[in-house]
Formats: sequence, structure tokens, C-alpha cells
Amino acid sequence: MMVGDGVNDAPALAIADISVAMGEGSALALETADATLMGSDLNKLLFIVNVGPLVTRRIVENVVFSFVVKAIVVGFTFAGKAALWEAIVSDVGAMLIVTLNGLRLLPSKSENEVKEVKNECESNGEEEST
Repeated sequence: MMVGDGVNDAPALAIADISVAMGEGSALALETADATLMGSDLNKLLFIVNVGPLVTRRIVENVVFSFVVKAIVVGFTFAGKAALWEAIVSDVGAMLIVTLNGLRLLPSKSENEVKEVKNECESNGEEEST
């Protein structure tokens, strides 16, 4: 993996297996790289590297779940036990479950952040009323 932001980094970015350019770098580096960070914060790169295996796992879970549901519905259909509306309902249900499973990857606000926002809203409201 090569991370760079300048014209002198472009050749190394071009031959690297994985190349990442910093968003405020030169146009040549941005064009040569496989991925571009929009800012100059390398913590974002660490986050991407850490969350990558989790994303891959969720994708595999979702694909396997979808195929299992479809195989079950096909089995019931060939047995003459499933109607078209049941297949549609199971497909929509599977889609919703897969979507919700994918949404679990989104970061959630901690209780402290929620309290801080409430405190800010309350303090802004008190300042406006006085």
C-alpha cells in the first residue's frame, strides 16, 4: 500500500498494489491512485482498513441469506406449496433484512454525544429567550 499526495509520489502510486492519494494533493497523484481520501486525515485510512473485513463479512452474510431464502421459496414452489404472492413477500422481506443488516455498519451516536447535543439545544434556547 502506498499513500501519497504529490507529483513525486505518482510513479510509486502507479506501481503499488493499493494506492491512496490525499485529497489536497496534486492532480497527477489523485488521478493515478486507486482511492482518494477527501482530506489529509490519515485516521480515515486507518478506519477504512479496520472496517474492510467487517464490510466483507456483511456482504457474505447478506448474499448467503438471500440465496437460502430464495432456495427455500423455490423448493416450496416446486412442491406446489407456494403462490406468487408468497414468493414476492419473502423476497421483499429478505431485501429488508439484508438492508437492515447492512445498516448495522453505520456508526451510531453514543449517549454522551446525544446528551451534548441536548445540552447545546437547551443552552441555545435559554440564550434566545433571555
